[in-house]
Amino acid sequence: MLTQLPSLLLTLLLLLTTPLLTHAQVANETITPENSVNAKISPGNKKYEYIGCYAETTLNNGTNGLRALNAGKTESVDTLTVASCLDFCSADGYEFAGAEYTKECWCSHFLSSIAEKLDDSACDLACIGNTTQICGGALKLSVYTLKSSKKGAAGKVARTAPVGSILALGIAMGVLLCLA
Repeated sequence: MLTQLPSLLLTLLLLLTTPLLTHAQVANETITPENSVNAKISPGNKKYEYIGCYAETTLNNGTNGLRALNAGKTESVDTLTVASCLDFCSADGYEFAGAEYTKECWCSHFLSSIAEKLDDSACDLACIGNTTQICGGALKLSVYTLKSSKKGAAGKVARTAPVGSILALGIAMGVLLCLA
């Protein structure tokens, strides 16, 4: 039974993360960097402020497809604006909101520590719902954080999910499955 525990834990982890990985970007998007030249970075709203352009982590080795803003919620809509994305994330109190690929909104309590901060110009696609605003790029996120997330002069908080907590949850679930 103990020799099967790693296999059971891996299976459990895959079952828990598969729904997060099924969302894919569509290649036939009509908004391009060329027709996004007049789009500008939105500073945010009363609750959220812009902290930069970040690379997605799905293609990084060792991430198993996990995203820069993971373990939260997402939507893909043909009317996305920065304001609608921030409202979507704010409704459930998410600390981070990210607009990506013109019409995707990602919400999370954590920004992955391996998400590379890029030059703002790397986020070069306009929002599909407001072409005067930037909504990330191909595998790039325009990231916003709650203004209450500041820690004094240290600036914004960019946390990652505690690995120990995730591992403990996985082990507990595996043990429960073995006992069932």
